[in-house]
Amino acid sequence: MVIRERHSNKLIKLFLLITLIMNNVEKEYYLFIDNKYSSLLSTNSSSLKIFIMTHKDFVNPRYNPVYNIVADNKGQLKNKYIHKIFYSKKSKLYNMRRAYGEMSKLYFIYQLYKKGIFSSKYIGLNHYRRFFYFGDNIPYLEGIFEKYDVILSKEKRLKKNIMNHYCESHICKNYLEVLDIINENKPEYYNTAKRISKIRKIYICNMFIMKTIDFFKYCEFVFDILFEFDKRNNFTSDNDVLNYVKKYYVKSDRRYYQSRIQGFLAERLSNIFFRYHFKRIKMLAVEEIL
Repeated sequence: MVIRERHSNKLIKLFLLITLIMNNVEKEYYLFIDNKYSSLLSTNSSSLKIFIMTHKDFVNPRYNPVYNIVADNKGQLKNKYIHKIFYSKKSKLYNMRRAYGEMSKLYFIYQLYKKGIFSSKYIGLNHYRRFFYFGDNIPYLEGIFEKYDVILSKEKRLKKNIMNHYCESHICKNYLEVLDIINENKPEYYNTAKRISKIRKIYICNMFIMKTIDFFKYCEFVFDILFEFDKRNNFTSDNDVLNYVKKYYVKSDRRYYQSRIQGFLAERLSNIFFRYHFKRIKMLAVEEIL
């Protein structure tokens, strides 16, 4: 029975791939296939949602229905996808989507979970070109979470400690501001924040799979800090951030890149949260698709 089920899954995936290539097939038909065969493609589809964050059109290499696409607005996506697509245009952070990067869309998802529109035992984040290596073959999460607290990308070793690396790559003042905010507003995290500032390993890309109850704690911590950071710097839009960055960088291309301040800070805040809350971390390789 197991062998037959595995063969069935492969045949269905092949069929989905073929129909995806056929440009004359309507999107509604994709969704029909997705809904009809989702239980065969994955036993995790009701307990896990993995959100693929994107700010532009892309060729999606995933077909399992646990994946959902989150984009800024409908005009960005021209390819046909078999997945459910959610647009964050009405999100509070839509006007700061460049500064926050994928975190602007993650906040949108967080709000939908808080309102009860989404529900799942586990939640994951991938990017349009960065995915955990397992692809469509979702691992048995119940078994993993009996031994581990969270699934993260593999650590990256830095030549300098996390704070010095940030100060060398971005505006150092912002990192120090965030440490002050943590000390004032989230003092229980402050010792961890100081400790990880001195280490040379970092979990990159803001990628994870965690229990939804931990996801709520994660979002509360990260966004409380970032919103206070925005308040202190009078940031309400991407243009505000870009004008701020102009004081530090002369070249226009560097200004645009460096205006992703909140996204850069969020990656460091994620590391603080992960190391504060999780003792048993399962690290998985990341597949980067260019």
